[in-house]
Amino acid sequence: MSVHTTSTICNDNFPSFPYSFVQLANPTQLTPYHTTFFMCIAFALLTFTVSTLTGNLSQVDKLWPILPSAYAWMCVTDSRTRLMAVLSTLWSIRLTYNFNRRGGYSWPKVWLGEEDYRWNVIRQGTLGGLWALLSQKWVMVVFNIVFISLFQNCLLLWIASPSLVAWSSAIKANDCRNQYPFIDGGLNTIDGLAAVLFLIALSVETVADNQQYRFQTQKKLHKQKSNKYDDFCRQGLFSILRKPNYAAEQFLWLSYYLFSVAASSSLWNWSGGGSLTLCLLFQGSGWLTEKMSVRKYPSYADYQRSVPLYVPNIGTLLSYCVRNKNEAITLQKRPKKVA
Repeated sequence: MSVHTTSTICNDNFPSFPYSFVQLANPTQLTPYHTTFFMCIAFALLTFTVSTLTGNLSQVDKLWPILPSAYAWMCVTDSRTRLMAVLSTLWSIRLTYNFNRRGGYSWPKVWLGEEDYRWNVIRQGTLGGLWALLSQKWVMVVFNIVFISLFQNCLLLWIASPSLVAWSSAIKANDCRNQYPFIDGGLNTIDGLAAVLFLIALSVETVADNQQYRFQTQKKLHKQKSNKYDDFCRQGLFSILRKPNYAAEQFLWLSYYLFSVAASSSLWNWSGGGSLTLCLLFQGSGWLTEKMSVRKYPSYADYQRSVPLYVPNIGTLLSYCVRNKNEAITLQKRPKKVA
């Protein structure tokens, strides 16, 4: 007997965004669409309140490593949504660990952790153009409400929304199996591809984070001893891309979107807007960081000309892989020291 998937038989023009609210809405039973949305709004209000009281605009940064995986777990109902939740949790563990070791959290008063250095530069109004408007207090308050607190919290839900699409598909499948008991509603090839790509991106992020952290630690030690040291990291993955961790982060959430493609058997659905919006956000964030780096380090302009920002040069990438392979072979051939 041939195997049929739920999406090919049951999901006619599915899933659409209002599916949960229109077709599954029940006054006596909330769905993940409702609970994740309410949670998102609650954290947006909390972000604005805490950032206003503390003067630290990086409150949403403290939530960034946690909320997407929390939303994913709120959608768990079958093997696909469970896999998505596990993978997002691995991402959360990595990001939380890295954010904490860089001083992002302050225990037990987590709201007092270090603020992103870029906010202080923006407040000073030295960037010129429209950025200078944010040096005015009332403009920054509006910016905090609209962009920092509301938009970024909504984006955290949006990038995790493929889990909502997968949940919708699973609910539809449960109803459909009563009519078509021969349907296979499990994982498929696209799920496997999404998981592999996700783990590759996660590995690249982890390596890049560790390389950057080691560099910054060594730089700090050399400064304490008044020794000269490179201004910025350009070794390892940073010899291939100026922002390898940012590039991997974008690739990771684009990979996560593929789970919703697997669930819906459609190349495009509304949840894809989350990962695409995140990519657009990184274009602006990357541009801002680059502008500050050029002002701070004169040699950074040469680095910009020789190393791309997000998309690697194939020749450089292959050369890096070959060099690492040769180094590994050399280490294996070295004679072991006798104790």
